[in-house]
Amino acid sequence: MKHYDQEEFRAAIHYCWTARQDARVRQIAEGLVEDVGLRAGVTSGKHLDPLAALVAKVFIDAGMPEQAIHYGVNVELPGFYRSEKQWDLVVVHDKELVAAIEFKSMLGSYGNNMNNRVEEATGNAADLLEAFEEGLLGGNARAPWLGYVFIIQEDKRSTTPVRLNQPHFVTDRAFQDASYVRRIELLCRRLVQKRLYSGASFVCSDGGGPEAVREPADDLRFSKFAAGIVGKVGEVLA
Repeated sequence: MKHYDQEEFRAAIHYCWTARQDARVRQIAEGLVEDVGLRAGVTSGKHLDPLAALVAKVFIDAGMPEQAIHYGVNVELPGFYRSEKQWDLVVVHDKELVAAIEFKSMLGSYGNNMNNRVEEATGNAADLLEAFEEGLLGGNARAPWLGYVFIIQEDKRSTTPVRLNQPHFVTDRAFQDASYVRRIELLCRRLVQKRLYSGASFVCSDGGGPEAVREPADDLRFSKFAAGIVGKVGEVLA
C-alpha cells in the first residue's frame, strides 16, 4: 500500500523551483540580498519543506505517532566526531532514534557544490552511525534508519559529461564521461550499497512543472524509499 500520492510527491519536488523564485523576489525587494542569482532563492531554507512534510506523512500513515516526528525544530542529534548536527527530519519514539533523514538539492553551481555534497553525505552518516555504536543515541539496540533524498536540476550543464583530471591514477570507470546528474545517481546508489544510508531517493527536474519531475533510476525511486520507511516503522512498532 502506497502511503503517499504521486501527484503530491511531484508537487513537493517542483516546489523547490517555485519557492526559490518567490524567495529571490522577496529578498531582493526587501534589500536583504544583492545577488540576483540562484543563491538568493535557496538561502531562505524553506524550499524543501513540502518534501519533509510528505516524508513525515509516510511515517504517520505507517503508524508512527505524529509527536515522534520532528523537522524544522528539535532536529539536533549527537555526533561522535562533533558535538551534534541538525538533521532535516528526525524520528524519536520511546527514547529510540528511529530515523534521521537529509534532503538536498543542487539547482545550479554544480562544480562548486558537487564535492561538498559528497563530503557532507558520507561524513554525516559516518558520524551518526559511530555515535550509535558508542551508545550516544539513547541506547537503542537497533541502528537508526538513515535516509538521503537528492534533487538536481536538469539543464545543459548538469547533463553534459564532466572532464576529469587524472594526474597520478585512473579514476573509477563509472565516473568516466559522467555528467553531474550521473555522479549524483552514483553517489545515492553507493551510499546505500555501502550501508551508510538505509535508503536513498534521486530526483531530477528542469523546473518546468510537476510533470517534469523525473526519477531516472528504478532502484532510487521515492516509492522504494517510502517502502523502506514503512518497513522500519513496522519493525519498531511490532
